[in-house]
Amino acid sequence: MSSKVDLTAVSKRLEQNLEDLFKNDRFQDLLNVMASGHHYSFHNSLLIASQKPEATMIRGFKQWQELGRQVNKGEKSIEILVPTFQKEIEQKVDAKTGDILKDEHGDAQIEVKETISGYVFGKVFDVSQTSGRELPNVRDFVQNDLQSEESLSELYERFVEQVNTDQVNPLSIIEKNHENESYGGFYERKTDKIVINIAVSQTMDAKFRVVIHEYAHGLLHNKSNDMHQFPQGHKEAQAESAAYIVSKYYGLDTNLTSTGYIATWAQDLNLAKQAIREVQQVSSQMIEQINSLQSEKIKEFYKSIDPSKVKSELEEKLNVNFKDTPTLQLVDLKNGLVLFAKVEESTRDNHFILRTNTNRLVPLSDLESRYHVINVLENKNEIGKEFKKVEDFMKITKIEDGKYVVTLEGGKTTERTFMKKLEGQKFVQKTAIAQSLNTDRFLSVTNAKETGYLHQKNEKLLNERVGRYVKEKNRKADHQHNVTLGWHLIKNPLLQSKESLEKNINSLNPHNSQTKDLKEAVSTKGKEKELEK
Repeated sequence: MSSKVDLTAVSKRLEQNLEDLFKNDRFQDLLNVMASGHHYSFHNSLLIASQKPEATMIRGFKQWQELGRQVNKGEKSIEILVPTFQKEIEQKVDAKTGDILKDEHGDAQIEVKETISGYVFGKVFDVSQTSGRELPNVRDFVQNDLQSEESLSELYERFVEQVNTDQVNPLSIIEKNHENESYGGFYERKTDKIVINIAVSQTMDAKFRVVIHEYAHGLLHNKSNDMHQFPQGHKEAQAESAAYIVSKYYGLDTNLTSTGYIATWAQDLNLAKQAIREVQQVSSQMIEQINSLQSEKIKEFYKSIDPSKVKSELEEKLNVNFKDTPTLQLVDLKNGLVLFAKVEESTRDNHFILRTNTNRLVPLSDLESRYHVINVLENKNEIGKEFKKVEDFMKITKIEDGKYVVTLEGGKTTERTFMKKLEGQKFVQKTAIAQSLNTDRFLSVTNAKETGYLHQKNEKLLNERVGRYVKEKNRKADHQHNVTLGWHLIKNPLLQSKESLEKNINSLNPHNSQTKDLKEAVSTKGKEKELEK
């Protein structure tokens, strides 16, 4: 691994790489890297596309050896950015009083934390540059399955049903027969409806590609997203790029027709980077959502992968035995959302996997690459003895070009970067609310004994977190009202004050039952004395 890099020089190199992709009509190479199914950062996706655009899976020299493969002689390495970390010793401080915590001897308690200290160029190789043991790939597995018209039809129908029954997401999908029109479908921003024109989109392959394109519009250009203010050409280029990535991932025929507008992004590289980051985020979200509908099939795939090494390392780290099927609380490093997952074991082959509260299956290997374990919520039918708050281990760290990133224990970082420290702080506050809401869901379904302490602790935390997020000091509200507002804030993260929250709620349909619940929840005046009793 090379020495620490000059971030200013790296930034110029990355912008030059992006400009070259536009000038040489190679923007599609960048999308192909993003469609590989691996969670590369935007900067590393750009570096890979510039050096080896056909790459599908990259690892270091020793990592390939651990997987039973060897780098072929004479292969040229690919350079990517790898963060470096430094250990910092800090005194523990009481969150409420600000006083330094002391041990039984009266000495200040200390903790060692790792923070990003810079970046280096790491030398890695694509799987095509190696030879050895065959590595099963979930993307190949899914692509092969969707070659069947029956499988694709089933997936399309389940996707439409999931979107239409999701009470948190306002989007809905309907099919219409517009015989005199030429469009395959459209997204209506005012109503958040996606219409599939079955007069044009007649085959299942066509319907699936259209629904992906229009769903990307719904996620990128809805009323709550500033991106809807951009020109139509910009929005079409974004939606088409996201649909291209998703279609490519699933092995469906696809192409780019908005290349004319995409070329204009070269005139404003900052706008281009913002647009592509949004595309990458939304396409990853769609792939994860669609894969969740195939959880049982993917579970069969993961049974072919030996997770014994990952399992033993995680058991030691968490001080649990997976045979006891503990429930873990996780934070998603891509978006800061929190979920809980129960460890499951297959009686046939002793294979372990996590089933989340959204009924999605997560392989153990993703706990190192995609997720971070916050708490062991339940083990052996008992609530975990320790409950960590996300505010205690998610810290804001300044990185290149004055940007900020959220760092976690062990030097892990979330994938999002922030232009201002305050934006990072709000991200942590939103994740904290998500933790309280997730804990509330867990407590509503668990059969564990003696949950009273965690109930009380979580109710207090959620009240404090909602109050802190909307800048309402000394907030006092009943727990269900805080839950109602908490979910609304997660869905609408730009509502960051009580005034903006009330204004938003007053703009909603007054006859909707959810609106009535929100209005009651946001009105805490007159209830404080009753709650104090």
